[in-house]
Amino acid sequence: MKKKLILLALITGPFWAPAQPVKTLKLEECYEKARLNYPLYKQSALLAQATQVQLDRIRAERLPQISWNAQASLQTETVEFPFDLPIPGTGLDLPLYRFQTTADLQYAIYDGGMTEARSKLELASLAAGQQQVVVELDKLKAQANQYIFGILLLREKAAIQENARETLEDKIKTLEAAVRHGVALEGDADKLRVEVLRLQSETEQARGDIRGLVASLGSLIGEPLPEEIGFELPEEMETAAGGPIQRPELQLFAYQKEHILAREDMIAAAWRPKVGAFVQAGLGAPNPLNFFDESLSPFAMGGVKFSWNFIDWKQAARDRQLLSLNSQLIDNQRAAFEAGINRMDGKYREDVATLQTLIARDEEIARLQERILRQVSAQLDQGVATSTDYVTQSNALQQAQLNRQLHELQLLRARIDYLTLKGAL
Repeated sequence: MKKKLILLALITGPFWAPAQPVKTLKLEECYEKARLNYPLYKQSALLAQATQVQLDRIRAERLPQISWNAQASLQTETVEFPFDLPIPGTGLDLPLYRFQTTADLQYAIYDGGMTEARSKLELASLAAGQQQVVVELDKLKAQANQYIFGILLLREKAAIQENARETLEDKIKTLEAAVRHGVALEGDADKLRVEVLRLQSETEQARGDIRGLVASLGSLIGEPLPEEIGFELPEEMETAAGGPIQRPELQLFAYQKEHILAREDMIAAAWRPKVGAFVQAGLGAPNPLNFFDESLSPFAMGGVKFSWNFIDWKQAARDRQLLSLNSQLIDNQRAAFEAGINRMDGKYREDVATLQTLIARDEEIARLQERILRQVSAQLDQGVATSTDYVTQSNALQQAQLNRQLHELQLLRARIDYLTLKGAL
């Protein structure tokens, strides 16, 4: 999709020339380091661990459930017949106390697919949660772009000011010679010296701002950066408006929809019949299965149980209707998101066309301003122009050069921001 990276010119000027080779940072590398350094990055692994624990819990619930129970009671009366039993030796004299301890085992033979449905829902929730983390991390790209282009713009400004200062210092030397020969006034040289000091102050301010942005960028990516750090930016890329959207939000919408639709299996499983087995064994006095046996006796019982809530008064239908409505809400959110990004296509086309026109005009203005400055410089040497005229024209040339560099950086940033918006970077 993209032709590979071209090193953007760092900045000209003597104070930007380090003794050691300049360290460079690729834009994609900057994005990746910012992502890895962001605290939220670890949340994806934590979500996966939490989901695994929940899946283990769900699977454990399908295992046989064993419990130990005990109960003792004392009552004021027991069962008495209002007549004598006609069978000799069958008198019933139940004790007033009861004691029973049992081990109970229950096992769901068939749970209607509820376990599988719950597991599927947990996995769908994990996918949506992890993709939400990806979406949040993707926002770091805009911060990185802001820092990088802020640094580049300030460097351009500082370099232009440095070149202007050097030109003024050369002109001061010329005027000093003219002052010694009595063909120029000392005040003309002083005016240029004032302008040199002003440029030095502005350059120092720009350097301080650059150091601040470099520190902020270093904090974003989690490593210290030298002030003279260079950047490799994708310059020649397919940036025509109307390209496909590759943003992580689209996958998030898909996962959110899958999470909603995964509840359909829960609804179906809740309606299906359930079959389970149970076993109970223990000791009781009297024997709970034979009340003629008043001694502490063992007993056991087992069986199968069946349940089916086949009439739910249309609750399942209502639940499915809610799922359908929630799914439509996700579709609408996705459509709105895509429409918002696609609306930027027209703005991007207009911005690029405008900046290209401005750059061509800036180049012509800078060329004319440079020619005028040469004329004013010659007139100043001849005593026809004043130092104020020279400073004014020098500032005009600086502004023209700065405007050209500004618009070139704005054009490059517009392309990179557009690719970031579309998810191509």
